[in-house]
Amino acid sequence: MSSAQQSAGVGSTRTRHWYQRLGPGLITACVVIGPGSILTSSNVGAVNGYGLSWVVVVAVFFMLIYMSMGARLGVSIDKSAGTLIAERIGRWFAVLIGVSVFFISAAFQFGNNLGVHYALATYVDFNYLVVIFNGLAIAFLLVFKNMYRALEKLMMLFVGIMLIAFTCNLLISGPRLGEWFFGFIPGRATQFDLSVLGLVGTTFVTTAAFYQSYLVRQKGWSKDDLHQGIVDVRVGSLIMVLITLMLMATPATIFHADFQLERVVTEPGDSKLVAGGTLIIDDSDRSRYQEVKQKAEAEIDWQTGEPRWTTILASTEFEMLAGALSEQPQTDPRAFRDLPEIGTSLKPLFGAIGPTLFFVGVFAAAYSSFLINSMIGGFILADGLGIGEAPEDKWPRVFTILVLLTGMCVSLYCIIELELKRPVALIVAAQAVTVLAAPIVAGSLLWLTSRKEIMGENVNRPVQLFLGTLGFVLLLAMSTNLAVTRVFPELKRIFGL
Repeated sequence: MSSAQQSAGVGSTRTRHWYQRLGPGLITACVVIGPGSILTSSNVGAVNGYGLSWVVVVAVFFMLIYMSMGARLGVSIDKSAGTLIAERIGRWFAVLIGVSVFFISAAFQFGNNLGVHYALATYVDFNYLVVIFNGLAIAFLLVFKNMYRALEKLMMLFVGIMLIAFTCNLLISGPRLGEWFFGFIPGRATQFDLSVLGLVGTTFVTTAAFYQSYLVRQKGWSKDDLHQGIVDVRVGSLIMVLITLMLMATPATIFHADFQLERVVTEPGDSKLVAGGTLIIDDSDRSRYQEVKQKAEAEIDWQTGEPRWTTILASTEFEMLAGALSEQPQTDPRAFRDLPEIGTSLKPLFGAIGPTLFFVGVFAAAYSSFLINSMIGGFILADGLGIGEAPEDKWPRVFTILVLLTGMCVSLYCIIELELKRPVALIVAAQAVTVLAAPIVAGSLLWLTSRKEIMGENVNRPVQLFLGTLGFVLLLAMSTNLAVTRVFPELKRIFGL
């Protein structure tokens, strides 16, 4: 970068206000807040109340650590991360990272497409909406030569829409601030299961942190810009915290009181009860039972317009029924099935504005994550193969389009052929790739930023190294848990092993 450019403020943050420095961190926040994180955060809030707010803070804290590593790496090297890994470890490892990230992005893109479809299908009955929006995304990639600047402005718009929509929903719901405060104290939650791991997994996204090094290079930051540019990373992390906490707090305020009294039949056994359509309500408090039952009876399925529940039973009635059976029915805690159920469930409380605000926020989250997520997969794969890493290069755009088309085709299959029933094999495949890639990507970023000969004065300090290692161990533990409890058993079942 020339001195003339720096004096003009091109690529430099030193003469700009904090809001003019927003860029890489904001873009990374957009990929983290997608349909998957919306559904996961809402479910955790509805099932656990405010009690897991501290988990969000911890997850975003580690995401901030790794985003900062990515930013420091980007300003410390004169070549791409993929090229550096190929030189230091071998091209095979750079390709492994690229392929793994590509498939993670393609799997997440499937969810982003469903998020766009869900956000609009409630109002427009057309199964091919995702084709239109993928076409717009591809046109964006092909038309804008200065892609970073256009992307930055577009993401600012989407973040603004998300913040307004989800803030309005939260304020109208009237959160219980005292109860929420205690949710930031670790250990107060009543449940800590795989949904919590999903909350961490959708917030602590190592591929987005790794891509931060590419965004910083595209932004044109130099070492002189790093200190003030870290403000951008912190603002991006703050946005992630705010949106995720709002997504948890709204259902915690409105639905947790009812959801903790409700269970859903998942395996009917000999009972002939409808799985997923039978609700069990705790009737130890009869007046509370009647109140919850009235709300449940008023619930409508968003697709059919029919009542949501085929059967509603009091817990004592269900226990008497189950006691007479040889094969016991199984139940799980009440949770949201999909995004439209969350949105439409806001209607009795907020009126017409509730679902509309929610789906506006969902669309903004889906389409912002839609663009950035596909670029992460495309750019890191091209770089891993050693055939380009800059926005003006051919192959990063080609692979980005391939990510978009893969996610679109899988989502169309789910929407049209499977009628929006999520295929188990696809979910397991996405989990399997995540198990493989998340620790690899985190470990690679941690290793690169801990090398003095690579980072120079920006090498990880002892505290940064300790926290980064702690985050890596957290990811490794999550991945092992997911592999042992979910992925491997399901793969055995699918393949008959």
